[in-house]
Amino acid sequence: MLQIVKKNTLTTNAQPETEKRAFVSFKWKITSLSSLILFAVVLLFCIVSYLGLITNFNDQRKIEHQRFEREIDSLIERLTQKIRQQAEIIPFLDGMGKALVSNDKDAISKMFDQHWTLLHFHSGVEFVRFYNTANELTADWGITELNENDNQTIFEWVKQVNQNEVPIDPLLCRQNCIQLTIAPLLIEGQTAGIAVIGITLADALLAFKRISGADIGLLLHNPHPTDLEASHIEAWQTSVAALTNKSDSYEILLATSKIYSITDSLKNIVQINQNSRHHQVKLYPLESVNKNLAYLVVISDVTPAVNNIYDSIWKIALIGFLGLVISEFLLFSIFTRLLSRLKDVSFTLPLLASGQFEDFRHSLTLTNKKQIYRDEIDMLYDAAVKLSVQLEDLEQKVSSRTKLLIQQKDELSRERDFVANLLDTAQVIVLTQNSGGKIISMNAYGEMLTYYSEKELKNTPFLNILVSDFDSHELSMHLDEINQGLREQLRHEAITHCKDGTTRHVAWLHSRLSWNSIDDPSVLSVGLDITEYKRVEGHLAWLADHDPLTNLYNRRRFSEELEQAISRSDRYHHPGALLFFDLDRFKYINDTSGHQAGDALLRMVAGMLLRTIRSDDVSARLGGDEFAVILPEINTEGAIEVAKKVLAHLSETQLTINSRTHKVSASIGIALFPEHGENVHDLLAAADLAMYQAKDTGRNAWYLFSIEDRSRERVQTLVYWKEKIEYALLHDRFMLYFQPIMSVQTGEVQHYEVLLRLHDVDGAILSPAGFISAAEHTGLIHSIDHLVLHKAIMQAAKINQNREKTINFSINLSAHAFNDPELLPIIKQKLIDHKVDPKTLMFEITETAALENLPGARALMKEIKELGCGFVLDDFGVGFSSFYYLRELPVDTVKIDGSFIRNIIDNKDDQILVNALCSVASGFGKKITAEFVENEKILAVLRKMKIDYAQGYHIGKPAPYDRCFSQDSEFSE
Repeated sequence: MLQIVKKNTLTTNAQPETEKRAFVSFKWKITSLSSLILFAVVLLFCIVSYLGLITNFNDQRKIEHQRFEREIDSLIERLTQKIRQQAEIIPFLDGMGKALVSNDKDAISKMFDQHWTLLHFHSGVEFVRFYNTANELTADWGITELNENDNQTIFEWVKQVNQNEVPIDPLLCRQNCIQLTIAPLLIEGQTAGIAVIGITLADALLAFKRISGADIGLLLHNPHPTDLEASHIEAWQTSVAALTNKSDSYEILLATSKIYSITDSLKNIVQINQNSRHHQVKLYPLESVNKNLAYLVVISDVTPAVNNIYDSIWKIALIGFLGLVISEFLLFSIFTRLLSRLKDVSFTLPLLASGQFEDFRHSLTLTNKKQIYRDEIDMLYDAAVKLSVQLEDLEQKVSSRTKLLIQQKDELSRERDFVANLLDTAQVIVLTQNSGGKIISMNAYGEMLTYYSEKELKNTPFLNILVSDFDSHELSMHLDEINQGLREQLRHEAITHCKDGTTRHVAWLHSRLSWNSIDDPSVLSVGLDITEYKRVEGHLAWLADHDPLTNLYNRRRFSEELEQAISRSDRYHHPGALLFFDLDRFKYINDTSGHQAGDALLRMVAGMLLRTIRSDDVSARLGGDEFAVILPEINTEGAIEVAKKVLAHLSETQLTINSRTHKVSASIGIALFPEHGENVHDLLAAADLAMYQAKDTGRNAWYLFSIEDRSRERVQTLVYWKEKIEYALLHDRFMLYFQPIMSVQTGEVQHYEVLLRLHDVDGAILSPAGFISAAEHTGLIHSIDHLVLHKAIMQAAKINQNREKTINFSINLSAHAFNDPELLPIIKQKLIDHKVDPKTLMFEITETAALENLPGARALMKEIKELGCGFVLDDFGVGFSSFYYLRELPVDTVKIDGSFIRNIIDNKDDQILVNALCSVASGFGKKITAEFVENEKILAVLRKMKIDYAQGYHIGKPAPYDRCFSQDSEFSE
């Protein structure tokens, strides 16, 4: 009973909270808000439409008044022309010519009287005056009440026209505006006097009324009107001299003057509403010669246009209002139906609170009416059903989980044991500290790593286990900040003591824990052993400066040491020396005994160097078989002695691999600093050149760089080309050109010579003449040979693909090709890779290169010919002693040197020599090619000599692939 009363009390107390706020249906809120929005939209649309119509109306009226202004100017102009024509015909009227010439006033008056009536009534002329050439008035008709100023003004005009004999057309405004024409009277080319003719603007105003349909009037400035002047506009201080539709127009002008000043009416078009009509008024000033202000006023009725604008705006507003009403009705209908369904859901929701899940779902099923299309209310119904199912499941789960609480307690204890075991097995040191920085606990891994037990470290300050050189004060300060809650974590690395006397490098992470007393854990410290990482890091740092094979400095560290040595030499004026050498025939040892033998030899050389040089000297392996030694504070003689000592010790070194003994020798280049170079680049280049000079003297020797033999220029050239060649090899800057070789007898081109070019970074195409010598000196010639073989064979395969007639190619080989053991394997592999017919390839060698190593050349040429390739002997005929060797070399074609061909037309000796060379070559069964064929005359001589092939600029210039074989598909590697 008590519970029931309490429940009712709560209900009673809660009820007023709901009743305090008035209920407004959601549909009324939506309808009201949408009504306001739609009303604002309709109102905005009406305003925009009105402004657009008014703007368009004003623009049209401006155009209309511009047209009025042009019409007024045109009418006045025609009026002026009219009276000027009247003045021109006066001398031709009956008797007027003779009267004017006689200058007889009576005769002029008598003769012109018979014409005045016609001019006055028919042409509207107001007055006419005649003046003689002495500017004297001879006769006048019409208006005579002009004041003295006006008469004086007309007199001045007469004098001006008499003097200039040029007519003028002034406008004279007084009580009215009269357009004047003052023109000379010409009789038989002579001036017989002056005619002054005046006409009012009345005809022009009436004509404007007929043309435009607007009323027009003439206003004259009159600040002091007389009583007789009833048509006076006081506000503008003007009198109405003429006005169409005078009664109505005068009332409009009076109303306008009360609202607008005359200045406003002059500047703008003003609009006035009079008697429910809309009129626009615009003043146009007239220029009067007597300084009287005169205006033409145009009054146009714009009532139909204004009414049309108002009608359009009312129609737009009415349509918008109807749309608003219809939209609101539709919205109200839609929301009424939707909210009724939503209300059904809200009435059934209390069933969920009482746990009546089945009744809740049944009620929803009854109230939910099926729709053709689903909407958000249907989604709400589905969500409510799902919610009831989930609440029912949760209620069942709560009851079932209550039974499992005891089981969970057991599981929690097991989890606690698992965590404790996990801390012991984790591969990190885990210890806790109290607020005083003393160790409270440590896991088993920490005991294993430091060899300290937890008991031994308990109550020991954490800082005691770190090495003494660590900044313990700063660390202690940071740990205090963690204890005080000023920071949450701290990371640092420190060397940690172990019980056995060793140390470990540990990365520590300290995190703050909540604590209540001084004995509770305050800081959790986790340490990761990074001793091995630090060891590897130190080894990597060592590798950055050393060659791992020989333990000597590498090129990077050597360059730094050499730069420092040069700097010290410059500062303290102590000379030094640089030894640069590489091993002779090192590649042969690698090829014959394997790379392991080469590595063993390099280690032996490194050990010998360390035993031979001084402790202050710096030795390094720069790469491959190249070594260098820095000799600080040494003179020329001392550097030479060190070089001799190195050569002597190398000659004593022997390497025996697989019962094969290799002796070691080297070529040493010596450069002094700062004498031979003031920077690392120049000094290494000088030593490098000196080393190649030593090789040229026969290897196993030393050579001191000399300035007297202009070696510095050679160094610069050699270094320049070496860098350029290395860059070109690395970035594929070498390209192939093709020069056609024509059959002299048939004129066909089925053969091309492959020529090497270097595409420089500045876009220039460089020929081999500039860089082959440098490539030979720097040992890069073999790389160029290999590149030419690769590109030439690949392009030959591409060119001959799907071609009916096969094209042959001649590929140039360098003089060093016969010393390259890799040449033959590369040719074999490339022929297989690109499926090239060996018969389409021929290799060109110079006569001088073949004779330098005749046995080697003959052996290599024989092996290449066994593959199916041919040979061309280039520069044939330079030395006649080589005729004997023509029989010894397996060549297919000889190419006569161009020096014999260029001047063969004019030089009989060259003709004899070429005939002899052809006889010898053909006697051995060789084909003959002549180069440097530069014109048709040379070709005709060669054809008589029965030479087989011709090559030169007359046949075709060397060109890249895309120009020589443009008919083929574009080639890309």
